Parts: sequence; structure tokens; C-alpha cells
Amino acid sequence: MKPDHDYAMYVAQTPVMNAAWAFAVAYWIDRDMRAAWRVTHPTLRRCWTQAWLSPLLAHGRVDGHPEAVVEAFAEDEVRHEFWEPFAHAQVSRSTPLALDREAWGMQANPDLVAPYMMLVRLVSTAPTGAGRSDEPCSSVPLLMQYDAGPGWRLLNFASERMPVPGWRPPRFGEV
Repeated sequence: MKPDHDYAMYVAQTPVMNAAWAFAVAYWIDRDMRAAWRVTHPTLRRCWTQAWLSPLLAHGRVDGHPEAVVEAFAEDEVRHEFWEPFAHAQVSRSTPLALDREAWGMQANPDLVAPYMMLVRLVSTAPTGAGRSDEPCSSVPLLMQYDAGPGWRLLNFASERMPVPGWRPPRFGEV
């Protein structure tokens, strides 16, 4: 490829990679659910909220209208009494990654999955900072979707499939 073409592709991919990295840093390093939430897609928010609420509903720990909670949590800035317990539960439950800028990075050339949807991989690098093709590395898929206005947002993580909201239970990409 021509250097101009390579540069243009890199520049075009920068926003999606920056949004993916913003989620990774907020969620796995800073453990800041509110900052992570701002870069997630409303579909993922709905699934995540339903997954958290489902066992609470089953045990009678939530009164009222669960759909109202799901819709409140679909917003960029959540102002709901359940937000703090939810956020605490999510960062407490998340599998911590030894994520830092020296040991992790984004895969070059994200995969186009569908129009306005790309798959980015957060990958660990070798201790030398340069991975070899014969060295195993850890990777976390980050499915990103473009929305007019907010731009690129995380649609799913740890899965390459679209999440599907629902109460029995939501699907995060499992077959």
C-alpha cells in the first residue's frame, strides 16, 4: 500500500480505537463505571442493566417498574437511586486486567463487522514491547458501533457478537 493510503486508514481508525481505549482505561484501570458508561452504547447498557436486575427481581429485592430502571440506565448520565449499587457491583465483579499503556495496546486495522460497526482487539504485547507472530498473547474483543452525535461507542466486550436485551436473560453474544 502507498504511505498516503496507510496514513489515511490510520487517521480514519483513530476515533474508534480511542473510544475503545477510553472504555478499557475507565473500566479496568480507573474502575470508574460512570466514565466507562459514557462510552458504552445504549443497547449494551440495557443488557447490562437487565442482567444485574434479573436476579434482584427473582428474589423480590426490587419493587416497581424494572423497565423504568433500564430506560434510566440507558442514558449517558444516569440519575437513579440504583446507580451507585449497580456501579459498585460491576467494578467489584469485573475481572481486573493488568492493563497499562506499556503492556497493552489496540490491534492495528480493526475488522469491519457491518456498516458502522468495527471489532477492535485489546491485546497484550510481549515484554519487549514488540509482539512476534509465534508468541501467544491475550486479547479482549471490543465490538464498537458508530452513532451520529456521540460517535463510536462500545457495543459489547469479551464477545464479538451484538448483545440482545431481554429479561430471560439478556444475551451478550453467547450462541
